[in-house]
Amino acid sequence: MTFSGPPPGVPARSRFVLRRRLAACAPVAVALAGTLLAGPAAATPTAPAAPAAPSGNEVYVWATGVNLRPCPRLSTACRPTGVRLGREYATVYCQALGDRVVDGPYENTYWVEVAAHGQVGWISAVYVRGGDNNQPIPGVPGPDSCV
Repeated sequence: MTFSGPPPGVPARSRFVLRRRLAACAPVAVALAGTLLAGPAAATPTAPAAPAAPSGNEVYVWATGVNLRPCPRLSTACRPTGVRLGREYATVYCQALGDRVVDGPYENTYWVEVAAHGQVGWISAVYVRGGDNNQPIPGVPGPDSCV
């Protein structure tokens, strides 16, 4: 589809500004389209691919907006990675004790290490279907399995 420009009644100065803005956006649009068509990126030295799940287990994250963290803690030293999970399955590796998380009637000190959206990190067991308050998630390997 070819853009023929603004309607004839638009002043020349506005058409110039519009053309300049469209020209500035074109490389970004082309790069984005190429990225979307290319599919997932290959692993690079700075972003290794997630390891294969040793057990093939999956857990269901029932909540929305659950932050993936690099460690099982809520402290500022363990800030969220930017990946958020919600109402989806994630590959699970193991579980370990960490900071206590409370969400309404649910609370837990267990955290599970998961792979989701191309990253590996930790989420509170509070947001995983199948567990009880302050109990490990059944069927998920325990702390001695975590590397």
